[in-house]
Amino acid sequence: MKAAFLILVLLAGLPVTGWAKDGQAVFDAACATCHFKHRDPARRDEMVAPPMDMMAVHVRDAVGGQRAAFVARVVDFIKAPAEAKAVDAMAVSRFGLMPAIGDSFPELTDDDLRLVANWMFDTFAQSQLPPADQRRGMQP
Repeated sequence: MKAAFLILVLLAGLPVTGWAKDGQAVFDAACATCHFKHRDPARRDEMVAPPMDMMAVHVRDAVGGQRAAFVARVVDFIKAPAEAKAVDAMAVSRFGLMPAIGDSFPELTDDDLRLVANWMFDTFAQSQLPPADQRRGMQP
């Protein structure tokens, strides 16, 4: 028992690879190459994709706020984007469809995609929307 505990302690100090990524790390490494985390009107001209906070709100609204449905919808869209699956027609009109994530980041696994989808669900709540969007009645 003590030996197993010692091995776990020693392994905990070793650097780890892909399986240890968290959702924020996946976002930073992959998604942030196109998506800002939050809408920033001052950087509007730099945007090449919709901000993640607004996308999370649209997906939450589309799935009734259910985590499992949110995660499934995000993962499905990231893997195989299609206009019929999009939750924000204005974003598609402005930015076009995103490429399938595997085209740019083939190393990302389904587990990585689930991590980032869960991170989105947990990170972007109604209270984190810009005040103007809260007043418009957008729901998480």
